[in-house]
Amino acid sequence: MDSLYLLQFACCIFMFINALILGITHLHMKWDNRRYEWSRWMILAGMMGLAIQYLLQMLLGFRAKSDDLGAIFNILVYTPCFTTIAMGIYNIEATHTNRRKMCIVCTCIYVAIIAVFCIGHNNSGSLNIGNWLYAMLVLFGADVAYCIYMIMIEMRKRRKMLESMTGGDMLPYVRYAHASVFALFFSALTMPFAILSTTLLYIIGPLALLSTLFFTLSFVALGYNYVPTEELLDKEVEECAAIAGEETESGGASFESSDGQDAESADSKETLQPFSQERQEVIKEKLDKWCADLGYKDTSVNMFTLSRSLDISKNELSRYFTSCLNSTFRIWLAEVRFEAAKKMMLDYPDYSNDIISAECGFSSRSYLYRIFKEKEGCSPTVWRAKIQ
Repeated sequence: MDSLYLLQFACCIFMFINALILGITHLHMKWDNRRYEWSRWMILAGMMGLAIQYLLQMLLGFRAKSDDLGAIFNILVYTPCFTTIAMGIYNIEATHTNRRKMCIVCTCIYVAIIAVFCIGHNNSGSLNIGNWLYAMLVLFGADVAYCIYMIMIEMRKRRKMLESMTGGDMLPYVRYAHASVFALFFSALTMPFAILSTTLLYIIGPLALLSTLFFTLSFVALGYNYVPTEELLDKEVEECAAIAGEETESGGASFESSDGQDAESADSKETLQPFSQERQEVIKEKLDKWCADLGYKDTSVNMFTLSRSLDISKNELSRYFTSCLNSTFRIWLAEVRFEAAKKMMLDYPDYSNDIISAECGFSSRSYLYRIFKEKEGCSPTVWRAKIQ
């Protein structure tokens, strides 16, 4: 066995293992989230496609025969596989309208790649299509760049929305986002060299496998924290996007400006409207009652569920946090849970940190530790020892 065959074999096995991890962890989930599960199966399909590609390379030996033949085969297979994985990432971030747009653009690019290959094959009469290979490579690079650009835009929007609307631990999402961007940028920077040069493939290949594993583990970790109420957030975003789209069609404005600038201007107009003292007291009483009823123990609570339980509109509640408390829902909820955790530690000194975090609504013990580090400068255990 030569070194190229062993590398292809290792890549094939590794991709199968990543796909197996994605498939098996579905059985470990406490709950199913439709958006996340669709992304899981798209990413799994993309990795299975890559595994099959390496298997075919081993059997047919395109790369062993010629770098150009291997590059053509890689581009024809890598493009739909990479796009499928990118769509799996994008699916978690974007609205339905944007997902459809990205799917159409990527499909058009792949059709162009196939068309270029067919033209080159007809002109040359063989699989060695000459300079047409570079045209295929440019189109592949355009597909990768477009996917990364779209994902980066939606990740910024999604993170901003989660930071303002959710109260859970953001770390799993942040790690997933960083892993996704790292894997995508690594692919964008190294894939053209790996496609064209077998020599560089020996260096780039193992690094690509490590970045893929890093992304897979981060994606799985996100799934354990992707609670069912995330679907409520998704539904609200979809409805807002649909309303914005309808307003755009009737007014002739662009979708993105309607989705972004118009919403921000509407929020700013609402913010300018002052709260009456009576209304402030009503909202404060409802929030205090919600805290007294231990509503903060629900790890999946967000702005939408809170506004519905209090019978207060989301925008009004958000304005209350901003203008009256000089805070946000996320910061306010973290403070409520933090104070509840300290009280419970004093009242029940025998309770472990795991019990405290669960009883006070923290999604994990590590989240409790980070809050204590931020607020008290030490871990819960050290704080408890100092107080006692």
